[in-house]
Amino acid sequence: MHDRSARPLVAISTPVYNGARYLAETMACVQAQTYGNLIHLVVDNASTDETPRIIDSFKGGRVPVVSLRNPVTVPMTDNWNAAARLAPAQAAYFRILPADDLILPQGIEKMVAVGERHPEVGIIGCQEYMGTALVGNGLCPDHEVFDGRAIVRGSLLNAIHGFPHLHCLYRVPPGGLADPFYETEFRGAELLCIDSDAAMRALARGPYGFVHEPLVVTRLHEGSQTSTVVSPTRMKMWQELQLIDRWGPIVFDSEQAYRRCRAKHLRYYYRYLLMWRAKRQRAHIEQHSGLLRCAAAVPRLIDYAAAVAEWPIRHLAKGLRRAAVGTGLAPRYQRF
Repeated sequence: MHDRSARPLVAISTPVYNGARYLAETMACVQAQTYGNLIHLVVDNASTDETPRIIDSFKGGRVPVVSLRNPVTVPMTDNWNAAARLAPAQAAYFRILPADDLILPQGIEKMVAVGERHPEVGIIGCQEYMGTALVGNGLCPDHEVFDGRAIVRGSLLNAIHGFPHLHCLYRVPPGGLADPFYETEFRGAELLCIDSDAAMRALARGPYGFVHEPLVVTRLHEGSQTSTVVSPTRMKMWQELQLIDRWGPIVFDSEQAYRRCRAKHLRYYYRYLLMWRAKRQRAHIEQHSGLLRCAAAVPRLIDYAAAVAEWPIRHLAKGLRRAAVGTGLAPRYQRF
């Protein structure tokens, strides 16, 4: 069915639930790709809107569409894993495309080109538009291959902004994709940032390929997972702590370096706890105190004091670095 002798097959999987508002544009962007050997896999999580009709309307197009409909709605992570499971055995590359995001027409073409030039690379990223903001421009433009472990360290240290965890292209290993592709639990707690976790798993194993131009668009809207779950509950800080504890011991060169990264993030976390106490936001305090208890990170008075003392120092350090970069006294691109 697919001629891999000419170009490697790329499988694009889209999990969707009641995504009629944006799905047509998302599926159209796959059909518009300049890359020739694609298959689009769509898993409908028992949607009750026009999603099934939209999926059917794209069948018979230039890019083959294969769809699966769950008989009942399952948790989001289960649906994402079902989408990964649909990737055919002959696929050489795989990526998830959320039902509300877009790939620019040359996106797959340019990312595959990096993968084909560098067979040692297991994961390929690019710059992206987050809404209208350009993110992912913190890597040295003179290189298109980077140490994967260093990229994870930079992300955990919050030194790489806009790491495109959601829009990475994965090289399918000889034995096929991991099953499940997305892990759902860590230390007995729900693993929230499953896309970042999957990317860090690949980066911990080998080099990272990168295209220094925006090839994808992440839509920001009121119905997204970020808007409905992550932002209202301030879960991003907990997500980041999970990733630090999960991957820090693996990618940092010493236990001390991992501990310093963790302590730095916790001081940031504790400042939010203090702010919520000042604003009497009891729900946030109770939820995050419980999560921190699970991570053996309940703050003491001395921890709060250290968090407050660090705040002006961090702002001063950021200002000094910006000034040093602007005057050429410090390199723009950091090493991790």
